[in-house]
Amino acid sequence: MDFSRDGSYALDLASKDVDLAHFRDVRDRALAQGPTERVRALREVLPLHHGVGPLQHCRSAHFETERSQLAGEARRAWLECLKAELTLGNVGAVLEDTERLATRWPGDQDLLEFRVQALLRCHGTWTAKREVEEWAPRWGPLSAAVQARIESWITSHPKGRRMDGYGVLPRVPRQLPGGRRTLAGRSGERAQIKRALVGGARHRWRVLVLCGLPGVGKTALLLACVPHFQDRSFPDGTLYADLHGYTAGHADRADPAEVLSGFLHSLGEPVPASLSDKVSSYRSVLARRSVLVVLDNARDMEQLQPLLPGPGTSAAIVTSRNALRGLCDNEEALSMRINPLDSTDAATLLRNAVRAEHRAGNPAWIEQLVSELVEVCEGLPLALTILASRIRHRPTSDLRHLVAEIRGHHARLDALDALDKGQIGVRVAFDCSYRELSAPAALLLQQLAVHPGPSISWEALVSLGPASGISAPGQAADELDSASLLGRTDERHTLHGLIREYAREHASGLSEEVRSRTVQVICAHTLQQVWRCDRTLVEGRDLPVSHQPELKVYEPQSELEAMEYLDQEYPTACAVLGLAREWGDTRTVWLLSMALVTYQWRRHRYAEAAGNLVSVLATSHDITSSSERAMIHRMVAGSYLNMDKLDAAAGQLRSAIALTEHLAPEKDRTSLALSLNMLAGVRRKQGMADEARRHFLHALTVFQELDDRLGAGNALNGIARLELDRQETREALQHADAARATFALTSDLSSQANVFVTLGDIHASDGSLQQAAASYTSAAELYRRLDYWAREAQARRLLAKVQLQEGARAEVRTSLRRARELDARVRENDPTQRYRPVSR
Repeated sequence: MDFSRDGSYALDLASKDVDLAHFRDVRDRALAQGPTERVRALREVLPLHHGVGPLQHCRSAHFETERSQLAGEARRAWLECLKAELTLGNVGAVLEDTERLATRWPGDQDLLEFRVQALLRCHGTWTAKREVEEWAPRWGPLSAAVQARIESWITSHPKGRRMDGYGVLPRVPRQLPGGRRTLAGRSGERAQIKRALVGGARHRWRVLVLCGLPGVGKTALLLACVPHFQDRSFPDGTLYADLHGYTAGHADRADPAEVLSGFLHSLGEPVPASLSDKVSSYRSVLARRSVLVVLDNARDMEQLQPLLPGPGTSAAIVTSRNALRGLCDNEEALSMRINPLDSTDAATLLRNAVRAEHRAGNPAWIEQLVSELVEVCEGLPLALTILASRIRHRPTSDLRHLVAEIRGHHARLDALDALDKGQIGVRVAFDCSYRELSAPAALLLQQLAVHPGPSISWEALVSLGPASGISAPGQAADELDSASLLGRTDERHTLHGLIREYAREHASGLSEEVRSRTVQVICAHTLQQVWRCDRTLVEGRDLPVSHQPELKVYEPQSELEAMEYLDQEYPTACAVLGLAREWGDTRTVWLLSMALVTYQWRRHRYAEAAGNLVSVLATSHDITSSSERAMIHRMVAGSYLNMDKLDAAAGQLRSAIALTEHLAPEKDRTSLALSLNMLAGVRRKQGMADEARRHFLHALTVFQELDDRLGAGNALNGIARLELDRQETREALQHADAARATFALTSDLSSQANVFVTLGDIHASDGSLQQAAASYTSAAELYRRLDYWAREAQARRLLAKVQLQEGARAEVRTSLRRARELDARVRENDPTQRYRPVSR
């Protein structure tokens, strides 16, 4: 660094160390070189003018002229680069660059000229004219000179033929097979396919893979989508080959060498003898043309790789049941999983098959028929198409029998067999994939058919392996996933209903020993997982669940994580309860029902909790102790209490007390105190204040003798509620403060939130609005951390009431908005609440 005469500093650097100087040096040398060296040199330094250009952070008007000059230098350098690329015949690079640079210099007519010349060479006059026609509405009329040059190029270009830098291209094949081109729904998928293959340079893919389970409609989607853009976006042709990777009746897949021979012949090119020469010739031809290659029903990478185009403006779209992960990793390919139709599109497909005479008799019944058939097919297009054909050819009187056929679990796949020789049925389509599975993957699929669904975690899935002797269950699961037989939603795995039914047919061959061990593992793992979450939700949760370290489970790190996990696991846990009942596993039914209670209460599923536990009381007498049965009675009572069934709750609690009141062990005395404390709460709600106080005090005494802080705090909070009912606010505040101090020594956030509600009620009753608002806010935040929707909504409404009294109307709106959102969640989760109005 040198000190200059005027007192400022100057950096002494070589020109190559200063981006602008280095750019100018390389540019000046490049302009004196041939086109190949010019392109290479300019592309080395043009990235130095990245983004919107230099000096953009210098906002002073003093720099405006410098910014404009530098941008002009970059633009002129790009134009020289494009000119050299065009000379070399690199029309693909020109098209990509002009599209990208148009966002930097919108409306630039020089860029348009280069683009038109490139389009003429690789796409022909129609596409070039269309580009010019679309220009004026966006950017205004062209200058007379530019207009004249473009018209001259278009006029002199050979009509009906396309040329590149190497000569005339004589053939434009269009090989897509004929057939139906209409499709129900799939608008999102069609837009995604078009965007992937013909979008801008920044998001155009050279290879697009459509994968999905058998019968999901990959080929139908392709055939309906491609005709809408092939002529303009791929004017040099569309090549098509059915590779027979999973075709019924075709034992041998298509040979890549034979496919390449056909492609080269269609393109008017000589066909070399060896496979390597064919690949080289094929990719060379596609590199200077814009061709779409459609490779339907591919099996694996070995079959596909020779058929994929190389760099250039050509592209390939592949359909396969195989996810082809290696292709997507190594060939700059985009994988797009095609899912079954949603219920609306599936209903549209079936509704279109209903004849006028069907509707004339009973249109409402026809809609019910469509709805039932959609539910049975679970959106699988192949199944829906077969049913649509059956509907078209059956009289109205026979349609009722169709529903009965499909409803039968063992007859559903029979009813979805193909009607014509040229079609395949659902079972045959599944056969083509199943026969390609390895023995471990096929065995795991059969075990998944034993699992009741609707989804399974990764940990539970791999735990099935030892039950059947699969040494690498994770690898087998990956194979099922890659074959599109195993779906995935939110980190959980699923089987489509028809796949599950198909797998059940094969699972009938499982030995009774393997089937029994599989059921045992399913029940044991579900119990271990739910119990692990329940222990996170409830401090000191005590259930006689033996730890099984060989069963790996998800370990939630907070109550919120446990609730979020159980939101996904709950439907599966309920299904496993049914499986355990079916197999007479009363111990799993008892323990799993108990482990689910806390989650069910926090999600307002009180009726489901009560139903499970009442069933447990009727079947578990021989395997539970008096203290354990008392706990079950108490959980039933808690469910009834939350449903405002106070008499039923009191009856359950009296049974619980009777089982433990004469027992001496500490565990039984704790159970007695818990039952007394809950009965006191019931009696308070029933207006029996004296009995309630007696039970609260009795429970408090026992909890204190046992040094049970959590229990003592709950009893103190109950006493405070009683005193508040009597408007004894001073005494109520003393007991509530004592409860809060006791809870502070525990980690039970739910009890802490409960006492903050009590404190809020006390402060609100004596006019201490700020303290009431602070208490309700603390309660609401704790409930939020617990993901306890109903309780948080209640606290938010109480807070809004206090805020209204304070005149804080904006805060009132915020609190009530949150309460309404939580009420909606509760109603969605609890069927008994679904049709109740949201609180205002």
